[in-house]
Amino acid sequence: MTGSAITPNDGDLGGRWETLVTVALLGTDRRDPPAGATVIDELVDDTQRARPAARLLAQAAAVTAARRAGARPGAPEAPFVPPPPDDRPACPSAAADRWRHVVAVWPVLEDEWLAAVIAGGWRIEPVLVPALLLRHQRDMARLALVDVAAGPLARWLVDVDDELGDALGARLERITPGSTLALPALPIPDALARWREQDLASVAGNLLAGLRSGQLAASHRTVLVNLVARLTPDVDGLRHLADALSRLDPLDPAVSLATALADLAATRASMLDELAPATAVTPAR
Repeated sequence: MTGSAITPNDGDLGGRWETLVTVALLGTDRRDPPAGATVIDELVDDTQRARPAARLLAQAAAVTAARRAGARPGAPEAPFVPPPPDDRPACPSAAADRWRHVVAVWPVLEDEWLAAVIAGGWRIEPVLVPALLLRHQRDMARLALVDVAAGPLARWLVDVDDELGDALGARLERITPGSTLALPALPIPDALARWREQDLASVAGNLLAGLRSGQLAASHRTVLVNLVARLTPDVDGLRHLADALSRLDPLDPAVSLATALADLAATRASMLDELAPATAVTPAR
């Protein structure tokens, strides 16, 4: 051997490797290993291996060593940039679990859940943010609630997660800072809407009287659900309402409706209690 060094530019190492693979697949009894005047060939000649199979293995070893020696690191990846800080604490895990229950059983309460997160000085638990963004991506009013409740994490996720898509990012950009976050109105007949001005103990009495008399029945379920969802957000009062409704006679024809409304009132009370204002909180914006 002449003593010259093997370098990655000594011939076409990539092409040589492909040829070696082809010879290995076909077998040296059908095709000889490649030969030439490169330092790879000089090295193999110096080994004085006569058999084609031995020369093939020697060439493969030499090409592998040369390719590894000439390998260069790829272009550096852009450094990972974490989301901007948000000083608000994440909402309690019980509140996150409550959201999952709400969207599955009582979606009428989801708007208030988001509003309570914001009013309480919390931020949405990070694991929930992608699901909430996708759930409300086509509803600008609710997307605005999610944007504020999630804080800077929402827009950061849209930038780094291709699954969320550019369209969602464009919608977030259209949200006006400080836009109204009022709960959307729910259809409630005037006769029932007036009950919202009463204390919840009186509402409980009115509901029970209507259910027992048959004036309120299963056909009124939707408007009664809307009513309970928009009654005064008084945790103790809602628990009293749930307790009162749960005591309806099991033989009463309206017991199923009363049980559902009791569950709604109890769920809403727990939701508001879990999201009571956090202490020592600095809002994100």
